Amino acid sequence: MKELSGRFIIYGAGAIGSVFGGMLTRGGHRVELVGRPDHMKAAQKEGLFIEGLLGDHVIHPSGMWTSLEKIPGDPPVRAIFICVKSNDTAFAVRDLAGSGLVSPETQVVSLQNGLGNLEKIRKVFGPEVSLGGRVIFGAETKGPGRVFVSVWADNVLIGGPSSEEGAARGEELAGILSRCGIQTRFTGDIESALWVKVLYNVGLNPLSSLLEVPYGVLGEEENARFLLEESIREAFRVASRETDTGFADEESYLDHFFTKLLPATRSHHSSMLQDMKKGRDTEVDAITGEVVRRGLKYGIPTPVNGVLLDLVNGKTGIRKKESKGK
Repeated sequence: MKELSGRFIIYGAGAIGSVFGGMLTRGGHRVELVGRPDHMKAAQKEGLFIEGLLGDHVIHPSGMWTSLEKIPGDPPVRAIFICVKSNDTAFAVRDLAGSGLVSPETQVVSLQNGLGNLEKIRKVFGPEVSLGGRVIFGAETKGPGRVFVSVWADNVLIGGPSSEEGAARGEELAGILSRCGIQTRFTGDIESALWVKVLYNVGLNPLSSLLEVPYGVLGEEENARFLLEESIREAFRVASRETDTGFADEESYLDHFFTKLLPATRSHHSSMLQDMKKGRDTEVDAITGEVVRRGLKYGIPTPVNGVLLDLVNGKTGIRKKESKGK
């Protein structure tokens, strides 16, 4: 057993959150999960099952909760990982702020899709303990208490603090995660990394949800590929107004996307599709919606993303009505 380096809380222990919480637990750390009742009950009774690319493990976290209310305040919390859907970020931040679990030393890390999450966290907890995370591996819930890591495109990136002390603690946290089996690097420019993740998600998530196919199919069918390319081109033009993506132009990014990223995740099914099938709200507004809104701000046309946004929200609304009628 490794020496403990503080306590960790996973707020929103779905597929991704369970992987982080499980691997930290396996690394010898005290970890408490906050998630849906059926998932927490199963993990508490039988253990948390993690299968797939990070190995097959049965893990028993220190605590499994459905809310923050009963979580003890001691010992101090080293870091809290927010893994809820982007549309729940504002609630999560308020919930954590009122819980008494976040000390001035606690790092609060967003491991979420889309844009705007880190800004909400910074507004409440301050820039030096607020970190953004770029997660570009795929995990799926296979039932209560069971998650499957299906794809791994690149290492996790975390970053945000600008001071030397904040950056040093961020690097330390990245090291903890890496030693627990989730290869992670600290970056001084997390905003660019988050935008590049949006470039990855902006076409894949809506199209794979609407067509109900894994990612790889979108690159193989002519019409789907055209929409995928156009959505990415629009997003790249918007991103270039806000950050340095690290790519010379949209064509160089598309080459990287189709030769490196898509092959590594070709069998993955979007979490957006999983939410849609369950009649839940999706994260399309934090991904595609942000591209459309920021495009309007800069006068950059985003017609394909606008249509995808409306179609996903339309299909989600229909599925929600259907699920209520059952």
